[in-house]
Amino acid sequence: MERKKISSVSPMPELSMAERLKVVRQARGLTQQQMADLLEISRPSVAQLEGGRHQPSNEVLETIVKELNVSRNWLWFSSGPMEDEGAAGGNIILLGKFTDSEYIDCPFIRVPVRAGFVELIATEGDYGQYEAMRIYKPSPELRRAGTLVFEIDGDSMEPQLRAGMLVAVTPVPLEDIKYTVSGVYVATFGNQLTIKRIKDNDLLTKRQLVLHSDNPRAGILTVAGEDIRGLWKVVDIIRGRVE
Repeated sequence: MERKKISSVSPMPELSMAERLKVVRQARGLTQQQMADLLEISRPSVAQLEGGRHQPSNEVLETIVKELNVSRNWLWFSSGPMEDEGAAGGNIILLGKFTDSEYIDCPFIRVPVRAGFVELIATEGDYGQYEAMRIYKPSPELRRAGTLVFEIDGDSMEPQLRAGMLVAVTPVPLEDIKYTVSGVYVATFGNQLTIKRIKDNDLLTKRQLVLHSDNPRAGILTVAGEDIRGLWKVVDIIRGRVE
């Protein structure tokens, strides 16, 4: 496939994700059907993505980065030039402290490395060389130190949270977990990492915490208070998948 050079490589932060997808396709001289064939999806799905009616999956975005030589930073986050000027596609590995800017860079915890993540709980927020996720115009709550991004695994929190979605979470201090109620949380206990809903809290009376699934087929988990190693409140959905 012949690749057309983009005439301008200046940042275009005003473009939405849908607009960036359309710009990429047109810049490479592809029809919607050709883009659909490249991404192995249907032509109507391409139209829905470009119309902003659905959000692209991680697989779709990474295929565009690889096959069309587009900067990952620009495609995912509208940051920097559109053309890929490096072999890694503009990967972000920025784990510095938050600043009072229009974005923050948070450690992105992929589900396949969750065991390694649990082992790092006791290291005071040093998450090593995890990939970073950039969040633009974060809420004041997300600007708190310790904000992370998790990828949803499984179907226990459907229909609201589906596998592949990315959620931003903020930490609950260990001394405050016994007072935590009403919300969706990422919890670590023993060597497990899960995302569940807390409806009521029995840590003060029964020294246990009941974690509920939104999916009625998935059931509940009862965790002993002494086994809880960390708790993060789910604040926002950062990205979903195309159905």
